[in-house]
Amino acid sequence: MEWLENHDYAELNATKAHKQNSSLKEVVLVEERSGADSRTIWASLAENGDLVISGHDIGPKVERYLDCDEYEFAHTIPFDYVLPFLKILGATKVTDVLTVLRHFGGPRYQEITDALETSKQSMPIRFWSHS
Repeated sequence: MEWLENHDYAELNATKAHKQNSSLKEVVLVEERSGADSRTIWASLAENGDLVISGHDIGPKVERYLDCDEYEFAHTIPFDYVLPFLKILGATKVTDVLTVLRHFGGPRYQEITDALETSKQSMPIRFWSHS
């Protein structure tokens, strides 16, 4: 008998249904390349419903400002504050969080940045960075 066929290990072989609020798991908000420099910013929903906006910058531009050539960051908006954050962003009719955020990507990303700064005054948004 194979170990995966053993009833004692059945739970390891079982798949569990996971309710998705969105068909999207992640959306790219910014993807820029200029020579050796690159910047990627994306949004995703954590399993607990928190909204995470993450970024990764690489290249000489980063090195000029931070004395290293790589910078990563993430803003985490707790589940209970996701809809109020989107309201500050200007989205009032939300059926899919990531689809709404995708609308504010590219040249409109500054609106997300502005909403994050405004929201930090009244919401427990966690920020993480590493260089």
